[in-house]
Amino acid sequence: MAAQHVLEGTIEASCPDDTPLRVWAMPVVTTESGHLVPPTKAEILAAASSGDVGTRSTSRKFSLAVDGQGPYCVFAFADLNDNGCWDPATPEPFGWFATEAAGSYAPVKASDRSSVALNFSLKAPRPIPTESQAIEGGSVTQIKGYTVLQLTGDAQQRGFAHGKLMADPIVDFFRFYILEDKMQSARGYEASFAKFLHSNFSYPPEFVTECEAVIEGMKASGADLQVPELGREFSLTDLYAINAYIETRAMRTSCTQFAAWGERTAGTDVDGGMITGRNMDGEIDLRRVTVSHFLLMAVDPTEPGQKRYVSMMWPGFVATISGINEDGFYTMENAGLTGPGPVVDQMVPFSWAMRESLAKLGGDATPESVQSLVDSFDNSAGGSCGPGCITLFAVPYKGQETPAFILEGDRFGDQIRRAEQAEPYVPQALVASNHHRAYGVNASRPGQVFDKTPSFSSLWRYEAGMNKLDAWYRVGRAIGTDEMQQLLQTVAHGTTEYAIITRPNQREVDVAVASMKSEPWDAPYRGWTTFAFDELFAAPRVASDSPATGQ
Repeated sequence: MAAQHVLEGTIEASCPDDTPLRVWAMPVVTTESGHLVPPTKAEILAAASSGDVGTRSTSRKFSLAVDGQGPYCVFAFADLNDNGCWDPATPEPFGWFATEAAGSYAPVKASDRSSVALNFSLKAPRPIPTESQAIEGGSVTQIKGYTVLQLTGDAQQRGFAHGKLMADPIVDFFRFYILEDKMQSARGYEASFAKFLHSNFSYPPEFVTECEAVIEGMKASGADLQVPELGREFSLTDLYAINAYIETRAMRTSCTQFAAWGERTAGTDVDGGMITGRNMDGEIDLRRVTVSHFLLMAVDPTEPGQKRYVSMMWPGFVATISGINEDGFYTMENAGLTGPGPVVDQMVPFSWAMRESLAKLGGDATPESVQSLVDSFDNSAGGSCGPGCITLFAVPYKGQETPAFILEGDRFGDQIRRAEQAEPYVPQALVASNHHRAYGVNASRPGQVFDKTPSFSSLWRYEAGMNKLDAWYRVGRAIGTDEMQQLLQTVAHGTTEYAIITRPNQREVDVAVASMKSEPWDAPYRGWTTFAFDELFAAPRVASDSPATGQ
């Protein structure tokens, strides 16, 4: 008789005791070299949505019979509607066995005639506010089904309103994306990235003022700011971690961008103007907080000379890596590569440089004016983007020579790439994925950046987008909104949490987000919603009789 293999444990869940739980184990592949390959996110989501996954139990204790010793990863969710499928939109609490707080799913082996105790808890993010609320300095409202956070005033006023209106979502975005998905270790976060944020960064006073005000607003909200995985309350350091998350690349990076203008858009709905498209890829936590908590932020700074802008990010972002301002000036960042060399200090989060460009540059911005602003945030080694960045800047096209360009850089320097300076050699068009085409490129080593071969994902997405641009150019097909949607779909591979199209000449933004189903992230294939720039500032931003409490 075959030996019995059992996985047993106890699950904690904040739901009624008679709520059915679904518990299941997934095998971990062991390679010939002994390397363990856990199930992918797509495989986990497929299992969770299969309709009858694992063992159904109303007890908090579970016992799973497995075919062999394993290893396995163990998952569970609270099936609140008892339909056998995990429903992230509800949200139904979800979890897995991990060996440390905020840890990833850990392989565990079942021994012959014995059991392994597996104890873990099920968690779910709190919903982002959907009811309109207004306080001094800001309001939150729904426009066309999207949550819009409107902020006005100086840095202190904007930050306080941001924190008071979004306290719960800020904490949950930090817990479930920054800690659990990106860092995958509460202990590792405290020991490394949290310390790095203080030892190697020099934060501009304006950034610090607004961040400190966010924390003040969060405390004034009355919300529970506890981060259980850290055993303490959410802090200023954690807010810095949200805003500087791109300064560490411990994640898969798969963003892609396009721009087209002039003859490339003539005869379309863009009518010869500028159009840009961007897939935001890689920020894909299993709980889907980067989808549920996607936030349009309409910011109206009152500091002299600053412009209104819209940031497409998540709660807690004082800075941004996706935005457009009232003059149609656009900037969005892709992860890039970095050359060899030492760790540097005196860094400023590149997201803050991008925020400053939105607030201070206009439709007449040039490569030179953008370069000057970026250079003002250089670190001790002369660069502005620690881990490498590929940032597309664009303005409304009015006949100027360079209305769109890409800044490629890292912690040691940067270089601007214009149309036709790299493939595709198509006039008035640009494409960018996650490898540089100018900075760090040596003509004697084709296909390499900093003497290394870029990832397959970055290479194929660039190639696919480039080939479509080339073919359309040869057959005379112009690029309008429909074509931009097709470009973004062409370079997507199930990891796009949101997608953005802008038409700077018309001052319009189209948004698509991934679904809240247990499935891969297919934002550019979802429904698109169009916003006029001013539409996002339309709701009143005055104090109400029912101030936000965060409860």
